[in-house]
Amino acid sequence: MFETNMFEIKSIRTLVIARVLLGIFLLTTAMNRFTTVDASYFAKQLVAVSLPELAWLSAVLGVIQLAVVVALLFPRHKLSQYMLYTYSLMALVPMLMLFTHPVWIDSLGGFPAIGAGQGLIKYLAIAGVTAYISSHYAGHRQLNRLSLKLIWAGVILVMLWIGGMKFTQIEADGIERLMTSSPFFSWIYDLFSVLHGSYFIGIIELIAVLGLFLGGKFAWARTLGLSVAALTFLATQSFIISLPAYELSHGFPLLTGSGQFIVKDLVLLAGCILLYAMKNKVAK
Repeated sequence: MFETNMFEIKSIRTLVIARVLLGIFLLTTAMNRFTTVDASYFAKQLVAVSLPELAWLSAVLGVIQLAVVVALLFPRHKLSQYMLYTYSLMALVPMLMLFTHPVWIDSLGGFPAIGAGQGLIKYLAIAGVTAYISSHYAGHRQLNRLSLKLIWAGVILVMLWIGGMKFTQIEADGIERLMTSSPFFSWIYDLFSVLHGSYFIGIIELIAVLGLFLGGKFAWARTLGLSVAALTFLATQSFIISLPAYELSHGFPLLTGSGQFIVKDLVLLAGCILLYAMKNKVAK
């Protein structure tokens, strides 16, 4: 009984952390949806697939994100659960852009050399985390287990794909400014060149992937994989300040495009925390 109660307490704490991290991502990026920059971005994405521009779409998405933040405050309410489920499905839509938009690096031969699509693949884990929170409070056990597997796949997808890109010169050059600005990563260039520093990071990320793959059989591998991934997603948040990845032209801090890419890692961090806390469910 005592062990059961302790597990329930840990489960509640884990869910609160996940809700907070998801809420921060939604709230900080929702503010951008009401700017002309984001309105223009979404209009261009629609035109790319031969749809009307729909200048109001960005603002509507912002309102939806704010509604989901409110839903996270009252997750036991049926309406909140429906809202979270709806957003979970919506979060999968950006991944369709992998098939409809030019997100590949032509100079590297196209697919699987991913460029602009790196931010899109993070939505798989975002969908999983949102669905997990909703299904837990709704008592939908099968969907709860499925969402954990979705999170697992989402974390692996990001670490494997983006980690693999670290072995290219284009990616090495692309992350140099990020790395040199961060107190958590700048030391790497004291030991390695720009390219070999990127190799080093790629190896670390692939170690996390290996740990996640072996985690079903070896507890130490699961712990290693989740720990490396979680620390990576946590450390990247330093880029928001050090880069910086925000701007003040609107009179208050708003994330830049890079900032919106980086803050998604908070949800991936939430995913790692959920996977570790609920590891027994994943294994079944």
